[in-house]
Parts: sequence; C-alpha cells; structure tokens
Amino acid sequence: MIPKIINFINQYHMIEKGDRIVVGVSGGADSVCLLYVLKEISSLCGTKVIAVHVNHGLRGEEADRDEDFVSNLCEHLGIECHKFHYNIKSIAKQEGLSEEETGRKIRYQTFLEVCNQHKCNKIAIAHNKNDNAETVLFHLFRGTGIRGMTGIEPNRIFSKKHGTIRIIRPLLCIERMEIENYLKEKSFLYRTDSTNLSDEYSRNKIRNHILSYVTKEINPQAVHNIAEAASKLREAEEFIDSIIEAKYRELVSSVDQEIRLPVAGFETLANVIKKGIVRKIMESLSGSYKDLESTHVDAVLTLLDKQVGRQIHLPYHMIAERDYHDLVFYQSTGKNKEASCLRDINPVAIEIPGSCYIPELNKYLAAQVIIREKTEPIPKSSCMKWFDYDKIENAVVIRPRKEGDYIQIHSTGGRKKLKDYLIDRKVPQKIRDHLLFMADGSHIMWVLDDEGRISEKYKVDETTSRILLMKLLDAEENEDDR
Repeated sequence: MIPKIINFINQYHMIEKGDRIVVGVSGGADSVCLLYVLKEISSLCGTKVIAVHVNHGLRGEEADRDEDFVSNLCEHLGIECHKFHYNIKSIAKQEGLSEEETGRKIRYQTFLEVCNQHKCNKIAIAHNKNDNAETVLFHLFRGTGIRGMTGIEPNRIFSKKHGTIRIIRPLLCIERMEIENYLKEKSFLYRTDSTNLSDEYSRNKIRNHILSYVTKEINPQAVHNIAEAASKLREAEEFIDSIIEAKYRELVSSVDQEIRLPVAGFETLANVIKKGIVRKIMESLSGSYKDLESTHVDAVLTLLDKQVGRQIHLPYHMIAERDYHDLVFYQSTGKNKEASCLRDINPVAIEIPGSCYIPELNKYLAAQVIIREKTEPIPKSSCMKWFDYDKIENAVVIRPRKEGDYIQIHSTGGRKKLKDYLIDRKVPQKIRDHLLFMADGSHIMWVLDDEGRISEKYKVDETTSRILLMKLLDAEENEDDR
C-alpha cells in the first residue's frame, strides 16, 4: 500500500523536500494511517509534520478519549501536536449553518491558522477513495454539473494570503478497506467515531446504505469505478476549462464595476463553454462560487433571446442585464445603484447670464446671451452650444428625464418622445436613468452626454438675433478661471 501512496504523491507533486505539513488527525483509521505514512515519508524527504486535532465539543467523554489517543500517538511518534476545542453546536446556531458544515469550516480555519503560525505550506487531509465516491454520489443526488462529478481534488491551492498553502490528499488513491487492513497488519490502533455509524448525516446514509449495498449486491469494484470515472471527468473538465479561460480572456471586459460580454462572439459558442463563461463571470463578480447554481447560469443564458433592458437577479446582489450588444453583469449595491437614484434629484434652474455647479457631472454650466454676428461660425462641440434665445418659452433647467419629454429631430418640426429617441440611439435603460438634460418645459433642448444632441427647434439660423451660449466647464478648470 505504501508504494501505491508514494506513486500517487509523486504523480500529483504533493510533497517536496523541505515542506512543512499540517495534518488533520481525528484519531480515526484514515487520519491515523495518514499520520504513519507522513511520518515514514518525512524521514525520506526531510519534511516537517505537525498534527492538529480539533475537538468539536459534540460527543462528550468519547471526544475527550479521542483527543487523549491522538496526543499519546503523536508523543509516541515524536510528532508535534496542537489541540483545539470548539463549541460547534453554539457556533452553528450563531451562523445559521448545520453542525456538519460548521465543523468542516472550523477545522479548515484551524488548519490554516496553524499553517500561518508555524510557517507551513501544506495541509494534509485523510480523504480516501470511498470519501471520493461518496462525494460524487452526494453531488449527483443533490444536483450538479461536471465540476461536482469530478469528486475531491488530490492537490489544490487553499490560500495565498500568507504565501501559497496547498491542500493535499495522499490517501485518495486507496480504499477504506485497504487502510483498515494496513492498520490491522501493522497492529496500529485507531478510534471509531460513533456518529459515523448513525444516519444523522446525508453522507452517512450514502456510506452505510447505498455504497455498502452496491459493493455487496452489484459490483465489489463500485467504489473504484466511481473514483475512476471522477478522475476521467476531471481530465475532461480541465480541457473544457482551458477553452473557457481562453474565450473568457478574448471576450470579457470590465468597465466601471461592470463586466461586459459581447453577444455576437458569445452566442455561437458551444453551450458548455457559454455556461462556463457565465459561471466564471459570476464567481469573479461575487468573489464566491457558493450558492451559484446551474439554474442561475441557465437563467442568464435566456437573456440572449430577450429584449434590451431585461434583467435577471442573481445571488450576492448581482444583476445580469441584456444590453443592445452585450450581456452586462454588475452588483446592485455598487455604482449602478447610486446612479439609478439620479432620477430623483431636483431640477436646477439656470441663471442667464450666470453659472451653476452640476455635482452629478462635476462640471459648471456657464450661460450668456450674445448678439449674433452673421459671419461668426456656429461651434461644433459637445461642451459648448448655441441656442436661439428668443425661441425659449420657459425657465431653462437641468434635470433627469421625466414622463412626457420630447425632442425635435427635424427642422420642419418633427418631434420624437425622448424615450424613443434614446432607444433609437441604443442607450441602455440604466444609462438613460442617469443622463441629465437641459429642458425648456417638456422640450429637451440639449442632451448632456458625449454626443451632445440639441433640439432642432433651438438651433441658430439666419433669423436668429440673440444667441444663448452655453458652455460646460470642468470644475477644476472653472476654479482656475476664478
């Protein structure tokens, strides 16, 4: 068995000379076997092994006896041992998690803390081939994609906060029966956790009933076959992931707290690649993969056939939205939420002549009336505009759009609703909601964006005698002028 484990360790480059390894030791058969294996390897590779035992406070005297057993075993082997006590029941209640999930979370946090304190770079966990098969079945029954069917990873990065710390699983190549036979052959003692024999947890039901039945009644190689299938699926997933990564880099861009995915280059891809890209976007935006399910990915993909402006609300306050040319992803608690409040600001009246500060644009708007000189050319700038002053009917204001707004688009008098004008220009709804406009009543005189469109009604022509000159100035530029 030991040569098989060593070959597996070498195959996945788990242990190298000089490694400092934290190993989780519960006292059960798997972790005791792992401790003996690492002890043997450490003498060959010059590695340092530190044992960590976590008492969850759930099994009273039984847990205390497990702790004493681990202490004595480590002392016998000459291995440094650190013991920790937690009230998992209380922590689970406070955090709204199951005791099983809380225990796992606390264990890994503890392993990481010991790694940081003792400058270790590896965490060794005693998962075996049976655990891998149970994990595959658990994910399958709960509902999963390819990733969930790949089982437990032999070697992965766990943290990079204080240098790279990896989780390694040297026993993933052997079955539980092989471990128990090895310990029996060597007369090595171990503890049995009574909760593993109960059906309180879903994994125990899979272990004690489903897998045991399958191996006895259908195929004694079932555990091996499930683990092998998971390994092959992992290889396929790695290939698919390489394509997803390449297409992600090619297509996806980040601008102003938004992630944009162009529909034209995306919709022709194979479904598995599209789903992978969407999941990668959601994980990047949320910073997590927990609670991101295939139903969320499928919902986002339905936007490809939806009209502009349709949205899907996702976990972690994320929103996916169909734009004219892109799928846009953003978090509603960020910049976009603040921008959407722009429609609630009060109109700002423009003093003519005079100037006013527009905080939403961080600009000053300067206004003056001049007499038209027939030979003077009309400016062509998005920041400075001329208007026929005598055609203005109401007080001029700066404000967001509102119901009933329109703009004149033809010199002969043809009007268009402002909403329709912006839609024709393919301006996304969330952008429309935080544009500002200069208005004469419901008539939009000037759209204050990069295009800077003004209404045909107010354009200077041969009959104009007085010109309203309006100029947008950066706040810094205006301060310098003063």
